[in-house]
Amino acid sequence: MKDRGQSGMTLIELLVVIAIIGILMGLFGWNLVRSIRAAELREAATQVAVDLRQARSQAQRGSRDIVVVLPGSTGGTTYRFDTDVKTIPNNVQLICKSNCGTGTTTNITYQAPYGELGAIGSIYTVRSPMNGIGDYEIRIVGVTGKVILAKAGS
Repeated sequence: MKDRGQSGMTLIELLVVIAIIGILMGLFGWNLVRSIRAAELREAATQVAVDLRQARSQAQRGSRDIVVVLPGSTGGTTYRFDTDVKTIPNNVQLICKSNCGTGTTTNITYQAPYGELGAIGSIYTVRSPMNGIGDYEIRIVGVTGKVILAKAGS
């Protein structure tokens, strides 16, 4: 009970304010984590797509074939670009969806001097370890080997 001369908050009022702040922080914190994970997924998909485009470009400019070894249908977090082994950040998975071959890896070979593929293209899914974040698709189109990055399902 408050007297006329006293000002301030009671313990119950203080606890209610702290509870409201805690609930709001929890909601905003969860959305922040989801946004960060979505950005990490987009960054990982972009990294793989850029490496594939660079491999195609190197085959067009150079006089040798460039091989990119990607995970097969079981998925993985690493791939090989020419002689460099690259790790996809934040445990993001790269999974082959079409034209995967029979092994645990798939070789994408851009042939010099035109940067074309010797086979039909493939589709790869880039998936976050966190549920509820939409996947990305990397499409390697036909014999030309052009690389398209798109949100899965679009």
